[in-house]
Amino acid sequence: MAKKPKETDVVTIPDVKVSETPVNLGAALSRRTIFQPFEMWIVGSTPLIVHAWSQKAKLEMLQKQVKATKSGKETRDPERDFVDSLYAMDGDSYGFPATGVKNCILSAAHKDKGVARSSVLQALFINAEMVRARPALAGAICDMPLVRIHGGKPEMREDMTKIGSGLNKIANLAYRGQFTVWAMKITGQFNPVVLTAEALSFLVQESGLASGLGEWRNERRGVFGAFHLATAQEEVEWEAYVKGKGPLPMPEGYRQAAE
Repeated sequence: MAKKPKETDVVTIPDVKVSETPVNLGAALSRRTIFQPFEMWIVGSTPLIVHAWSQKAKLEMLQKQVKATKSGKETRDPERDFVDSLYAMDGDSYGFPATGVKNCILSAAHKDKGVARSSVLQALFINAEMVRARPALAGAICDMPLVRIHGGKPEMREDMTKIGSGLNKIANLAYRGQFTVWAMKITGQFNPVVLTAEALSFLVQESGLASGLGEWRNERRGVFGAFHLATAQEEVEWEAYVKGKGPLPMPEGYRQAAE
């Protein structure tokens, strides 16, 4: 029977030669790239309706949560509702949440199609520009990851909606921003071991009609926010427009609506 070592016994560790030169993990990783960068243009097939959280709505939510004294009801300002519905970026540019774009693509993924949603969730990353939104609580920060919207200027849209729940629903007018002619250049990275380029293209194309982006999309019993992968010609036209070397590409389907 082996002798049980005492706590005072010294255990000898064999010599292990370690290189004095540090390992460059960045260089090692670059030789084994997993995620593949990609870029694509998605082009609106129907107008896009956006609806960001307004400063007023966030303040009301915060006041309710901290049980603050409610102030009197303000007079409705449709112009302010319209402006607040937009995801403003620099200058006269606007964007759309990158999380919304990714969730749209994920909506078309399913294990029965050979592309499980959980796999796509981990294998797809969409680049975004971080824009600091105004928070309800002073001193807090709220960075919004946005994908830039290219196209015509947003217009004020008026819709009949219902607010409340159950039998207490009442009719209401909603004023939100609409982009009639629009497109987005989406860039990011994907894991080709899990998600092939062909599978990603399929998910984007299918989600553009089956789900869509923004308010009143197909997924929400509407027809707005539908899109498709740009054709080679459309990519050339939108790239030229963004660089200021061409006119705004006008889909034949809604030239009249945009005029």
